[in-house]
Amino acid sequence: MSDFEEDPELDLLEEEFSRATKYIERNHGQLDQANLLRFYGLFKQSTAGKCTTQKPGIFNMSGRAKWSAWNDLGEMSQQQAMKGYIALLNELQSGWDSSDQVGDGEHKSNNQSWVSVSTFLPEDDPLEAGKEKTIVDFIKQGNRDQVEKILSGQEICSVINALDEEELGLIHWAADRGNVEVLTLILTVPQLDINLRDGGGQTALHYASSCGNRDCVKLLLDKGADRNAKDDEGETPLDIAFDSEIERLLK
Repeated sequence: MSDFEEDPELDLLEEEFSRATKYIERNHGQLDQANLLRFYGLFKQSTAGKCTTQKPGIFNMSGRAKWSAWNDLGEMSQQQAMKGYIALLNELQSGWDSSDQVGDGEHKSNNQSWVSVSTFLPEDDPLEAGKEKTIVDFIKQGNRDQVEKILSGQEICSVINALDEEELGLIHWAADRGNVEVLTLILTVPQLDINLRDGGGQTALHYASSCGNRDCVKLLLDKGADRNAKDDEGETPLDIAFDSEIERLLK
């Protein structure tokens, strides 16, 4: 809590907040997902302040839900967030502070709740042990060198516009992950269709726009991506823009 001045009342609040977070760590199994997300957002706001983290990609559903729970708190102060965290716990489980599970006794949970972690957990690696990684895996990891190496191969022209089992092309994955260097490499392949549609009719510009990847939006527009392309729902990249800055870029 580095942005707070020393204050006896604040010290008491921080102590109660600490007890509350420990209680949630040990008893999160008693809470439903909606309330766990509320606790997560308040915890992040209490400890890190306003959300400045980029929104996770569209296939990281749990990360996006946690990000939204935090981002929705806007300018709420850290002190207000701590009070909100405690108030929510009081509302859901009155008497929690008298529980013998609050303190630092020997009882420890084997699995730390994601409610109290300080950063988003990385997505699970879908690769099986010993399985060879593909260019999509390297795009997801942001491994520029490996992506560049694969793109330099002669066979890349046959797959550069292909959709994978999730009905996405390489350009969609790059725009979704927000890695400008990787997206730049993909855009150098002469055979690439910059307006390639995924299984739902969305282009890479749709992905960059909805995920809040501003630099990718700028790059795609500079390279001639169609800002008026409509997906199967009739929506353009502007219709699903993440924020006002991206809306401004697309207008």
